[in-house]
Amino acid sequence: MLFSLRPKESLKELYNRNEEYKELSRLTNSGLWVAVLGKRMTGKTSLIKTFAKENNGIYINLLGAKGIEDLAKSLLTESGPKLEEVTVNLKFLQIKWSMVLEEAFQNVKDKIIVLDEVQEISSPQLLKILKSVWDKYSGIRVIFSGSYVGVLRRLLEPTPTSPLYGRKPATITLKPFSREMSKNFLISGFQEYPQTRIGEDEVEEVVEMLNGYVGWLTYYGNFRCERKLSHKEALEETLKEGSKIMLSELNNFLKNRKRELYIKVLRTVRTGARWSEIKRELNINSKVLNDILKNLTSAMIVEEDEGYYWIEDPITKEAIKKLRQ
Repeated sequence: MLFSLRPKESLKELYNRNEEYKELSRLTNSGLWVAVLGKRMTGKTSLIKTFAKENNGIYINLLGAKGIEDLAKSLLTESGPKLEEVTVNLKFLQIKWSMVLEEAFQNVKDKIIVLDEVQEISSPQLLKILKSVWDKYSGIRVIFSGSYVGVLRRLLEPTPTSPLYGRKPATITLKPFSREMSKNFLISGFQEYPQTRIGEDEVEEVVEMLNGYVGWLTYYGNFRCERKLSHKEALEETLKEGSKIMLSELNNFLKNRKRELYIKVLRTVRTGARWSEIKRELNINSKVLNDILKNLTSAMIVEEDEGYYWIEDPITKEAIKKLRQ
């Protein structure tokens, strides 16, 4: 069902991502590693989860992972050995989790491995392990996804000193739906619920407010069709629940950063501003401002075009209002 809040796992439910799916197939069949990028709620997880299931691959969600130990345990679970047996044995042996993780990769060396939310693992050991896996097991194909920060950024922009220098993965970037595609998505979703009707003016308002983000469109459809809310109530709930999700995302992003400065920048660019306007408004060092803006654009929170910065996602705009300094 198109309005199910669970990530899609089959091609028949993967709406309007055929081209991205074909490109993902082409790249992995060429033996390349791939990073799937895109803003929150553009359908990254649905694409890669469907791809893993359709190709007998392994999907691992690393959200909340504490390090390579959690990745190793997840991969071991998928590759055959009983996790309880492995962890019991490890209690009595001084074995590094990096060695365990590399062995787990060996157990699935002919599979497609999908690592979602890979930015959660901050261990520098991961890049060394990936280099070793790349060098040793040519059959392994790895797909990465997540926010463009931390480990994922080091994967995509390896420096000459990085273990993965010269092994930069190919990238696929998911964009929000166009206005026409957003309308078609809503209409197709409502056709699965013939007892619930949606007017053309309501479709126009939803598309205008939610700006092509398939995740938010899905929330609206779910509130209307599954929870039987009115058009107005469904939009209000989508903004409310979406703001909670994005507020959590923003707070996670702001950890260990200059929170107060970042929030000031976010509020300044919320409705659009040029670099000079941000600088004048905040009166901060140019290098500091450049670093903040670079991090925000890399994380796909803020858009930039020739020195003009803005936030595209309407739900993120709402969440920024609620950030506490």
